[in-house]
Amino acid sequence: MRKNYGKKTTILKIVESKKGLEKKGETLVRKAYLLAEKGVKGKGAEGKRQFEHSERVAEKLFELGFDNTTVASGLVCNLYSIAELSSEEILKALGKEVEAIAIDYGKIRQIEKKNFGKTDNKILSTIILSTAKDLRSIFVKFVARLDAMQNKKYGKKELEGKANGTLHIYSPICQKIGLYELQSMLEDSSLKILAPKDYDKISSFLGKTRAERNKEVELAIAEFLSYIREKPTVSIEGRAKSIYSICRKMKEQEKTFEKIYDRRGIRIICNCVRECYELLGIVHSEYKTIPNQFTDYIANPKKNRYRSIHTAVEWNGEPLEVQIRTWEMHYECETGLASHWNYKKYAKDKFFDKRLSLIKQLVDWHRTARTAGHLTHSLKMGFGQNRIFVFTPKHEVIVLPEGASPIDFAFAIHSDLGIKCVRAKVNGKVVHLAHKLENGDIVEITTGKRSMIKRLWLSIVKTHKAQAVIRNKLGIKPRKKRVIGIGSEKLTSDANTKIAKCCNPVPGDEIIGVRTTKRKISVHRKGCGNAARIAKEKRIKIGWGLAKKDYIVEIKVRSRDSPGTLPTILKILEKGNVTIASTDAKASKNDILQCKFSIKIKNIEQLNSIIKKIEDIPTVFEVGRE
Repeated sequence: MRKNYGKKTTILKIVESKKGLEKKGETLVRKAYLLAEKGVKGKGAEGKRQFEHSERVAEKLFELGFDNTTVASGLVCNLYSIAELSSEEILKALGKEVEAIAIDYGKIRQIEKKNFGKTDNKILSTIILSTAKDLRSIFVKFVARLDAMQNKKYGKKELEGKANGTLHIYSPICQKIGLYELQSMLEDSSLKILAPKDYDKISSFLGKTRAERNKEVELAIAEFLSYIREKPTVSIEGRAKSIYSICRKMKEQEKTFEKIYDRRGIRIICNCVRECYELLGIVHSEYKTIPNQFTDYIANPKKNRYRSIHTAVEWNGEPLEVQIRTWEMHYECETGLASHWNYKKYAKDKFFDKRLSLIKQLVDWHRTARTAGHLTHSLKMGFGQNRIFVFTPKHEVIVLPEGASPIDFAFAIHSDLGIKCVRAKVNGKVVHLAHKLENGDIVEITTGKRSMIKRLWLSIVKTHKAQAVIRNKLGIKPRKKRVIGIGSEKLTSDANTKIAKCCNPVPGDEIIGVRTTKRKISVHRKGCGNAARIAKEKRIKIGWGLAKKDYIVEIKVRSRDSPGTLPTILKILEKGNVTIASTDAKASKNDILQCKFSIKIKNIEQLNSIIKKIEDIPTVFEVGRE
């Protein structure tokens, strides 16, 4: 009989009760459970401890509302990181998604282990985010850390190190992507380890558990909503302040516990400034205000452009902070994140900031909608799609484009190091000079006495600096750039046909062919400017034939920069059964949001249906093909 390492209340029992799990997810979690048991079989007491840790992680992920794939990953990621399970075993039993999350988890674990205390914490937070191709690996890692601290998985000294790392690396990430509940749990657990007396004192002052305090906030929200029934578009959210946050505020502002009036707080979000003051009037007429706790940051914004009304009232005999702001103010406050992530000379990374802003909106959407699967599917858009962070042996950070090699690394440090590069070590192991570096790698270069540059290097390097120096040393003139259509579909012609990227035609579009060589044809939409500029003798008639595969199309959306717009568009795309290949979003002047989505579709009818639904969104001004 198979030995069951789990405790009495197991994630498997939750699965068997089918509580919140669809059938497919139930099967996946069950398989993960059995694989985890297999991984610790014959490992004795240590195996039992590791299994129970993994099981608690999965349970907590389930309680926090994460999807089935994340819950299943919680059962196997730690066992993969300590080599009790291989990536091949996970792939075979649970599929590519769980395997990818486990691999990312292992990388994050190693990056923190090698660099915490040696690298600036803000940079380390950024590197961890960049490492996660699927952000669910970070969620699993955070919950695993929470369980390790709550269940004293480590010795005292190591536990204190983990708590410090949590406060300085993990907690800020939670804050920036909107995982407030998990952030509070991590911070309170860290404080309990690092300053147990402070934790116990404030906990005693509060006299209630986190769950009880959160329940009070929910009751306060319900009561407030009853007073504003005539304003159905108003949203109210709230949470109880963590013990750690209360402790920090008491020390930083030198206040007693009784003077901390935002121990519980709610935020009222409305449509316009006029409504803000109308709602303030309702709050002050229904509740007794606390003196000297009113501040109008709408009339007098902070230097960082923060705008909101703050007041404090008595609710059930205790203080309750109330913030009132418009959706625009809320959006600017919550997703204006670049100023919070100033990591030395790497602060101006627009790609990172846009990804972070998008992730924050999606997490907010998921927290409101509680729709399993939507959040996690969208969070596969990793941060590290345009650059990586690697280290010198002295733990100095070098930023390189994705796919960069040790040669790029050498040239990034100094041209002479690149010119004389003969060998490279990555994480202590000798690698080929064409080796692709990854986030968190530690790279060491060995040089010779003379130039070692080879023409072959031009096909290896990714950075402009490396390419320029190599060409200069070899006397090669820079190549002229050529733009060609790249695609994957064969149409009715017997030639090698490719879909042109400049216009991305799909079945149903009128098309023309452009002969690029004797047996190669680029397929364009009729009316494409690039095709029109090509000589008529190279243009040919062509038809779609029996095309069956998906086609990449780019659509551009211009809308009011309003919270909820991006999630609404993504929800339409998801319901339209399309795959989102990439997303790009940026806010321009006058509160205008411009988004570009690269999506895979079957035909023009499917595309037109999606465009029509996006056009119907009230905040959208314009939508069309790129």
